[in-house]
Amino acid sequence: MAIRKGTGSTRVGTHAVLASHTRVQLLDALRANPTPMTVRELAHLHNLHVTTVRFHLDALSDAGLVSKEIETSPSRGRPSQLYRALPPLGSVTGGASGYERLAQILAKHFAHPQDCDPANLAEAAGRAWAQDDLADMSGKVQSVDDAAIVINTLFAEMGFDPELETDTGKARIRLHACPFESVARQSPRVVCTLHLGLIRGALARLDADNIDSRLIPWDTSHTCLVHLESA
Repeated sequence: MAIRKGTGSTRVGTHAVLASHTRVQLLDALRANPTPMTVRELAHLHNLHVTTVRFHLDALSDAGLVSKEIETSPSRGRPSQLYRALPPLGSVTGGASGYERLAQILAKHFAHPQDCDPANLAEAAGRAWAQDDLADMSGKVQSVDDAAIVINTLFAEMGFDPELETDTGKARIRLHACPFESVARQSPRVVCTLHLGLIRGALARLDADNIDSRLIPWDTSHTCLVHLESA
C-alpha cells in the first residue's frame, strides 16, 4: 500500500472534501468506470465546465481519493491527463459487513483469553485485526503527518467520516460517524479500545514506533477523537 499524502492545506480529510455534492458525483463516476477518465469526459457527463471539474478533482486528489496519470498512447495531439478512483487502503472487513468482522475479531480473542481485562483483550484484538487484514500495507513513515494521512484514509474507508488536522509533531483525527455506534455506546471500553488497537497495529505495520496514539471516545456528544504525536 502506497502512502497517500495531500499536497494542499494541512487539513486533509474526506469530511470536508466530500461535503461537496459535485465531488461525490465525480468520485462515484470514477469508481463506476473501469478505465480512467479525462476532465472533459467528466465535464460532459455532469454538464460542468472543465475548469470546475479540474478544481474538484484537485481537491479529491489532495485528499488521496483519486490519482492522476498521463495518457500513454494518445490517438492524436497532446496526451491527456487521466483520473481514476483509488482503491481502499486495505480491506478491514474481509468481505463481511463491519459488524460481522467486529464480531469475528472479538469472538476470536475473547474465546480463549490470556488476560482477564476486557480493554487489554480488545486492544490486542485490534492489533491482530491490523496484522490480519492490512497485510498489503507497506512503506515506512517517520512523520506524524504521513502517519495521520494513512490512519485518516483507513478510517474513511471504514465509514467513520474522519476530519484530519495536523500541527507540528501532532495530529488530530475527529471521527464524525461511527459505523458501530450502537454497540460502542454500550461498551466503549471494548469497541473503542479495539479501534485504538487497530490504529496501533497499523502504526506498527508502518514501522512508526516513534508515534504515540490515543483515542478519546465521545469527546463530544457525536464525535470521537484520535490523537497522534511524536513520542
